[in-house]
Amino acid sequence: MLRWLRGNLGTLLLAFVMALTVWVAAVNQEDPIVESIYPQPVEIIYAGLTEGMLIVGQTPKDATVTIRAPESVWMELSPQDIYLEADLSGLEAGIYRITLKHQLNREPSKVTGIEPEVLILTLEPSTSKELAIQVLTFDQPALGYVAEEPLAVPDHATVVGPASVVEQVHELRAEISLANRRETLDQEVALVPLDENGNEVKGVLVPIEQVRITVQIKPGERYRPISVIPNVEGREEMESIGHYQVSAINVIPREVIVFSSDKAILDALPGYVETVPLNILDETQDVERRVPLNLPDGVSLVGDQSVLVQVTIVPIVESITITRVVEIQRLGPDLYAYPSPDTVDVILTGPAATLDALRSEDVRVVLDLFDLDVGTYQIEPQVIILPTDLEFDTPIPATIEVNVITTPLPTPTPTS
Repeated sequence: MLRWLRGNLGTLLLAFVMALTVWVAAVNQEDPIVESIYPQPVEIIYAGLTEGMLIVGQTPKDATVTIRAPESVWMELSPQDIYLEADLSGLEAGIYRITLKHQLNREPSKVTGIEPEVLILTLEPSTSKELAIQVLTFDQPALGYVAEEPLAVPDHATVVGPASVVEQVHELRAEISLANRRETLDQEVALVPLDENGNEVKGVLVPIEQVRITVQIKPGERYRPISVIPNVEGREEMESIGHYQVSAINVIPREVIVFSSDKAILDALPGYVETVPLNILDETQDVERRVPLNLPDGVSLVGDQSVLVQVTIVPIVESITITRVVEIQRLGPDLYAYPSPDTVDVILTGPAATLDALRSEDVRVVLDLFDLDVGTYQIEPQVIILPTDLEFDTPIPATIEVNVITTPLPTPTPTS
């Protein structure tokens, strides 16, 4: 037996290799091996950083990973199966080349590539320093107003980060715009760390991200804010006619700033100023007009020398009931039609001016008898109105009985 084995060992090994090759080929055909980049970036975990040490500069948050695995394993892979770690255990200040460690929690599979695989990291001890907060205001308050010195709460803040970066921080600045402000400003503002050249310093942490900035804004000396009252004349007379009425009056701006070199004159003002009169007696549409203010001597208006007065004028809407004799239209030849009743009431709604000017021929009620033969019919009257701004309800009655005959009815003889 041993002699036979020794004599046929080569043949047996060849047969085994061939069988193994056939098996591998069959398995690979059924579940082929795929080597590809995982479609999602994989997060890099920075582990073991010594307390009191910080990484300087920007560090990559993730990496791309190439994996070799059967197709069936690829179908089950998730980001949670792939672990990338930058091990910083025991490292002190300095510059290091850190090779990423990896772990793949799916079998059978293998990581064949990581990009980037090696990280260049600079470690420095963490430090901090406290700086006064500098408030920078820009733009100007509204004309006639002045701003006092801004107040920051808190007025100091701490900067934390790598020592070399913290050293670059020269100022903690809060910027705020006062453009056209008329009232005291009070809002949260973000802090920005700046170097001595005014450039933002990246890579540091300001635990207090925002501070509350208060800037008192008030009228300047010899200036005073006062309300504007539009002086609109002719309203009562216009509305008494009964055709139009005022639904709204507006003025832009509602408050203005006035100036006087005599403070006593300013103090004597009543707190409001009227416009010069704007007469709307003959107006039938909305009015929008710029008008000056009626200011006392020694007082001048700051900025635009007029205000915009807007007056909304709407028609007065009324309803009336009119009676019309029905008209017969398109009756066939040699036929006579007799409606019952022969008058209709129509309720009209619309502008009073239109109703007052209404003529009898402006409203007609007709019965269309086209293609009707002898007989009795119920016909809906049609209302024809010439003024387009009038509306009407269903005429009363809504239908009229019409008797169509071939012989005219005798005309009633008046009795004496």
